[in-house]
Amino acid sequence: MFVTSLLVMFKSWSVLFTLQHALVHAGVMGGLAGLAMPHVFHRLRGRSVTARWSITLATLLSLAVAGTALACGLIVLVVAPGHRPFGTCFRSDFWINALLTATFGIGMTLYESQRDQLATVTLELRTKELERERATKTALEARLASLESRLQPHFLFNTLNAISSLIQEDPNRAERTVERLAALLRFSLDATACGVVPLTQELEIVSDYLEIEQTRLGDRLSYAIDVTPDVKACALPPLAIQTLVENSVKHAIAPRSGGGRIRVEASAVAGQVILGVWDDGPGFALKAFPAGHGLDNLQGRLAGRFGAAASLKVTRRDGGTLVTVVLPRTDSG
Repeated sequence: MFVTSLLVMFKSWSVLFTLQHALVHAGVMGGLAGLAMPHVFHRLRGRSVTARWSITLATLLSLAVAGTALACGLIVLVVAPGHRPFGTCFRSDFWINALLTATFGIGMTLYESQRDQLATVTLELRTKELERERATKTALEARLASLESRLQPHFLFNTLNAISSLIQEDPNRAERTVERLAALLRFSLDATACGVVPLTQELEIVSDYLEIEQTRLGDRLSYAIDVTPDVKACALPPLAIQTLVENSVKHAIAPRSGGGRIRVEASAVAGQVILGVWDDGPGFALKAFPAGHGLDNLQGRLAGRFGAAASLKVTRRDGGTLVTVVLPRTDSG
């Protein structure tokens, strides 16, 4: 009976020593890993996968060595002095500590990797959302600017005055001009909300606008529209061509007593749609126009919707000025 009691007591002490050792190792290894690994992961962000894993494994091995040495030192000197030598403790406990540290470290590495991926995806989504908001804001500004240009007193006054003069001499043309003006105002109000419109629809509104201006300017304005058949179904931001045409009328045709000519062009090359408006005016530079100008708004809309895939440039050609817009080709639904 006495021997049995001693055996039970010995086993209890053994379990107690083992539990104490486990708690010391767990506390030391967990503390070291918790302090070191976040700093390591922070410094590893942006590095290659190979570099991250190599440095992580080397750090974990170093932590296993340092942690085992520190834990065994505490056990030999404080927890259980004389129970077993430091070397024996280190040799017997190192591999289990290395395994536990590796498991802990690999788990943290996978967690950090998933967190980085989540942060990257979140950033991309936020960036896209900001781009959408910027594009929507730019489109709204362009819509308001376009509507404002239609509602400017001099434009309405000149158009209504031209209609008034036609009522007696050519009532049919006066009626058509009223219809074109209504279509232009309606398009300005509604089309921008669609994001893109078919080229054929844009050309209809451009034709309406030019006919209105021709009614007002008479023989001082002549125009032509040259569009290849393969691009008529292409989609483009609403009022894109009309903005270019309006700029030509306002700055190249109306100020000159002799008026001038305008030519609208559209074609497709290698997955791109090329839109052009040429006039025989004196020319201009894009940087000469202030922020908020029609061309400036158009540039902002193109950048917001297509990024670097779209461009707007001004060149001299055939003794006149050509404004060219290049877009990625997408067909309207």
